[in-house]
Amino acid sequence: MKNGRQYNRQEIELISKSAIGKTLNDILNEEVVTIEDKETNKGGLGQLIEKYLFGMENNSDSEPDFFNAGIELKVTPYKNIKGNKLSAKERLVLNIIDYMSEYKNEFRSSHFWYKNNKIQLLWYLWEENKNKRDLIITHEKLFELENNEDLKQIEQDWNYIINKIKEGKAHEISEGDTMYLGACSKGANSSSTRQQPFNDIPAMQRAFCFKTSYMTQLVRKYIGDYSNVEKILKEKNKTFNDYVNSVIEKYKGKTRDELMKEFGLESNAKNINNMLISRMFNVKSKLSETDEFQKAKIIPKTIRIEENGRIKESISFPYFKYTDIVNQSWETCDLKEELETTKYMFFVFKKENNEYVFKGIKLWNMPEIDIETSVMEMWKKTYNTIKTGNIVKSIQNGIRKTNFVGMKENEVCHVRPHGLNANDVCKLPVPDKLTGATEYTKHCFWINNTYIRKIFNDYI
Repeated sequence: MKNGRQYNRQEIELISKSAIGKTLNDILNEEVVTIEDKETNKGGLGQLIEKYLFGMENNSDSEPDFFNAGIELKVTPYKNIKGNKLSAKERLVLNIIDYMSEYKNEFRSSHFWYKNNKIQLLWYLWEENKNKRDLIITHEKLFELENNEDLKQIEQDWNYIINKIKEGKAHEISEGDTMYLGACSKGANSSSTRQQPFNDIPAMQRAFCFKTSYMTQLVRKYIGDYSNVEKILKEKNKTFNDYVNSVIEKYKGKTRDELMKEFGLESNAKNINNMLISRMFNVKSKLSETDEFQKAKIIPKTIRIEENGRIKESISFPYFKYTDIVNQSWETCDLKEELETTKYMFFVFKKENNEYVFKGIKLWNMPEIDIETSVMEMWKKTYNTIKTGNIVKSIQNGIRKTNFVGMKENEVCHVRPHGLNANDVCKLPVPDKLTGATEYTKHCFWINNTYIRKIFNDYI
């Protein structure tokens, strides 16, 4: 077999197309395979495909996998989710960020660009409880950054990460800082660190990645149904932030009644603020369902600030399953990933002279320091409470008091019920010691409204 790293673009395309409809076992059966690879699960799916489909030994070279063609190979999973929709199963991890050298170049002369400006994608359909060797490769696509509709935003994301390094803040980088191109943690745990050039504080080892949310939109664009997805950004050479700011400036300072009149809304609906922000961007669907918000995993939320500066709303997450919590670690838990990858776009309405006035927006993601301290402490206590069966602390007048972290115990987040009623329950992995219960009312994580208030000090 020809050394796969020397394949040209046409050969890469032909071989990629030949894999469609095949499982890894199909590919292994067509090649002379070592007994070790044939009979064990040694090696990841991508590594084995590199080796037996393309004839490349696994390597960590700085060059693209197909160095003659300047093309990197990535094998990546997607899955079916509720509503017959498709979703990427995970982010697409690219190259490790070398803090000591990456900042020295411009975007198009960077190692990131050299390694990833052309990526041969092989998608396989992930199915639960199925051996990885029986998963089917379904689609291929040569993904090129040049002339890509998202190039401007990806470049802006890269520059944001690089500027953090130049400011001596590589240790503060979070995947949620950026839109499509992220900097995900890459290592066994938080002790996997690297030296940074402008600060003596060790920085967590990170890799460039295309976020899971961005990969999901690629899956839907190239594999699923993308026809009804609304786009808010019509101009190719404009970044998301530039466009959003131009829209917001048109409406800032107007009262809610003035906006309702302008958009022809006569409604006392509870979600009137959400209706208003959709109209600002001239979208028919929810703003959160538009292409750009989906790709960047931005959650739009309206925030009402009362005249005394009080904010009523805490932010809730979907309820968690107790059995899921005890099967996770902090490094791999859903909450950590959610906070590291999500941005919030807060639409701020402040009450003045008994009227709510639109004050603008705040694009925010939780700082890494808060995730790795307060949130981690809260999650670990929740884990231990469930794992040891110590949920109910006492019962007073028929009301159960729990050992879950309350709002007063943690300055950032807490746990409280999220069920329809006391009978809306989830199974417990360990029976509760005090009551013997094997099920308990659904709970979820919340971000404290007192913590959220600090985000808006410049509006108060």
